[in-house]
Amino acid sequence: MPFSRPTDGFRLHYLRSGEGPPVVLVHGSPGDNKEYSKLLPLLTPFADVVVPDLRGFGRSDKHLKDVGNAYALSGQVDGVIALIDELGVSDAVLCGYDIGSFTV
Repeated sequence: MPFSRPTDGFRLHYLRSGEGPPVVLVHGSPGDNKEYSKLLPLLTPFADVVVPDLRGFGRSDKHLKDVGNAYALSGQVDGVIALIDELGVSDAVLCGYDIGSFTV
């Protein structure tokens, strides 16, 4: 089960599969990466797809104390950017809805 390195004390759980141009799919609230379970098999023959669970969602870390802005939009953005950088993804197509659309 892949997790990112911690950023601001939070690890993101993510799925990654497929080959081709990178695509990052970010879920809404409440939700997790399973929301893309029907889309993922349609994309993976043509794209390298990364689907994270945002901080506090799914299998990603959830902390209750001293979190600062970790769950705010800026904190979610920081986590996704750190994951993209860690995975060496560049020139990705970013897709999201609800909180995911604000994050991307």
